[in-house]
Amino acid sequence: MKQLVLACMLSMGSVAILHAQDSTAAPSDRYQTPQQEPKSDYSDKDAISVTELPAPIQDKLKGQNYTGWMISKAYKKDKDGSAMYLVELKNGTDTKKVKFDAEGNEIKDKE
Repeated sequence: MKQLVLACMLSMGSVAILHAQDSTAAPSDRYQTPQQEPKSDYSDKDAISVTELPAPIQDKLKGQNYTGWMISKAYKKDKDGSAMYLVELKNGTDTKKVKFDAEGNEIKDKE
């Protein structure tokens, strides 16, 4: 009888060990889903150099509204037969994206 009880206890113990969870990972890490970037309407854009930006956009970026901001990247996209430009700007650790048409007019995002 003692052997039967001992055998049951050992088998239950081994089952418990096999089903134990990995406790080294933090609970929030186990169930985290990958974050996706918000879809941009510039997903089919072409990277261009800063010198390829139209003069009106370059002039606008040299104005008072963009003092201290440096151009980090520039993109061009053809939309409905007209060229649109996305400019990524940096000021220290701050970043922002500004959209322009070919005439240098800033395009506000629809909210």
